[in-house]
Amino acid sequence: AVVSTQSGHYGRGYKAGVARWPQLIPMMPWGNKRIIEDMRSTKRFLRTWKKPVLMMFSDNGISGGGASKELFKSLFPHGKDIVINGGGYLLQEFKGEELAQNLIQFLRSQR
Repeated sequence: AVVSTQSGHYGRGYKAGVARWPQLIPMMPWGNKRIIEDMRSTKRFLRTWKKPVLMMFSDNGISGGGASKELFKSLFPHGKDIVINGGGYLLQEFKGEELAQNLIQFLRSQR
């Protein structure tokens, strides 16, 4: 993740966020207890969500696929999930147009 943020347009704040992210993962024993409970509460709420959901993941990102993808799919079994090929870690930067096209198509299908 840190390698992905070493291009010239990312400041120190972006790198700090990536470094802090593991502390926000709720199931890790070294995580912040308050954040863990917030995340559990959020998961309980999201399990009750009945409105349309669109989830887009990269096929080769380090945080959007794998366990994260399966977690979101379990929270939103009625949701539509799309895998974007070659998006990498910064999916919105490298595949922004494809994300936008998928979002527009999804929104139109909800009319």
